[in-house]
Amino acid sequence: MMRLLPEKIFDEKQVIVLDKDRKKIAKRQTSNFYQVLPFTTGKSDSIKNALSDWEKEVGAFSRRLLNRDLSAKSFNTDHLLEGVLDRVESLPEHEDEIHTFFSDLLLQRDGGLNVTHPSMFMYIQGNPATKKKLGTFLADLTHHALEEVQIEEIRRIFMSEQNETLLDKMIVNLLPNLTEKKYSVEHALYSSLPIKLLGEDLIYLAQHPQYFLKEINHLLKYYLHYVVSQTTIKINNFESSNWHQPSKLFYTIHHETTVTSRRKTINSGMGLLNSASENIFVHELTMAQLSCNSHNQSLEQDKSKIMTYDEVYKYFESLEEADQIQFLNDIDLQSERILTYAGLENQVKRSVTFNEAVKQLFNTMKITTPKEAQSRYGDHVKNIAKSHFTKRRGRLGYVLSLNQEMLILMCAVSCKDDRITFVELLERLSQRGINFDNESSTALLQLLEKINVIDKKSDSGEAQYVKPIL
Repeated sequence: MMRLLPEKIFDEKQVIVLDKDRKKIAKRQTSNFYQVLPFTTGKSDSIKNALSDWEKEVGAFSRRLLNRDLSAKSFNTDHLLEGVLDRVESLPEHEDEIHTFFSDLLLQRDGGLNVTHPSMFMYIQGNPATKKKLGTFLADLTHHALEEVQIEEIRRIFMSEQNETLLDKMIVNLLPNLTEKKYSVEHALYSSLPIKLLGEDLIYLAQHPQYFLKEINHLLKYYLHYVVSQTTIKINNFESSNWHQPSKLFYTIHHETTVTSRRKTINSGMGLLNSASENIFVHELTMAQLSCNSHNQSLEQDKSKIMTYDEVYKYFESLEEADQIQFLNDIDLQSERILTYAGLENQVKRSVTFNEAVKQLFNTMKITTPKEAQSRYGDHVKNIAKSHFTKRRGRLGYVLSLNQEMLILMCAVSCKDDRITFVELLERLSQRGINFDNESSTALLQLLEKINVIDKKSDSGEAQYVKPIL
């Protein structure tokens, strides 16, 4: 037997918060659950700010993985520059040139630390306005998805012993000791595939230190986009989602000159992501209510995981027919309560299937949740995509698209040290959420030929092989 628990929804988990007279809805929230996505419905531009100041999110990611904390008062880049200059011998007439040289080498234009070794990422201080949400999100999912042995491999990347130059060693020795901190997990994992691939790609990239420093920002930002876009699309498919395989999103390539409305990326690219993102906040509220059921043992914990539609449906399918009918009735009654508290006419129909009941509750939440809150929450999904993974194509608007640098990076981590067919490369990219139609596949092949990593087995039209790029 499985029953929906209104007392959990309204009082304990407070998905729907009523006013003091318990007559109207005062607030809708999921704060008593682990977060599905690192967003809020507030008016703040914190996600946009984090995306434009991405290196600070990488700093948060590395510190959380290594359980380290950086006190805002413990590190000053001016003191670091002074420490390096004190250790460099120079003639008085060369002091200005030496100061300029090391200032350019060590410091960014905003006064932040210029990273020359992965261990220095831990000293990139976060922007208080962004609350380091995106780096925290990726670190939490990494802890969930990977075995401790794999996490330890990633931790070693950010430790100071590996691939240090003499200057790196001098800088690291001047940096303050980070304090140990045990972080509490804030987010739940729904699909381990993207994070397992991220772990593999990070470890491989670290074998090429200079390329790692150049591209880690892009790699982590892509995987943020990958996880967020896949989560958004999967949830929008209700109980029919398959979380074990990525949904197909089609990309174009920046240097393609012609993209028409007939291309796959139009309907199975940014358009798909746009429509799904508009529903994501309401989906979370709906799933949080469905998670308040008598089968869910985690409800007794301070924070519990929001169950996806397919997880609830799996348990629903195992019920006897009478219990299924009862659970459908529970969901319909919840839809009635929401409409009553919202002061709207009760138009709830008796549901015959799980899909009917769940979509009716979803639609009830959709019409009773402020549109501004829905829009602001969904905009974060689109803003992440637009930060690096789209191109404006005239009247078609923004389409998913990758520039040459990102393409080469994703091909490099997909191939690794293997010599593989071009078809196999496309399959590995697809596992990473990147799909191309015929036109874009041809453009990718031409790019790889241009950088001389295509090895034709013969001139007789046989398979084309892609050589390791790094």
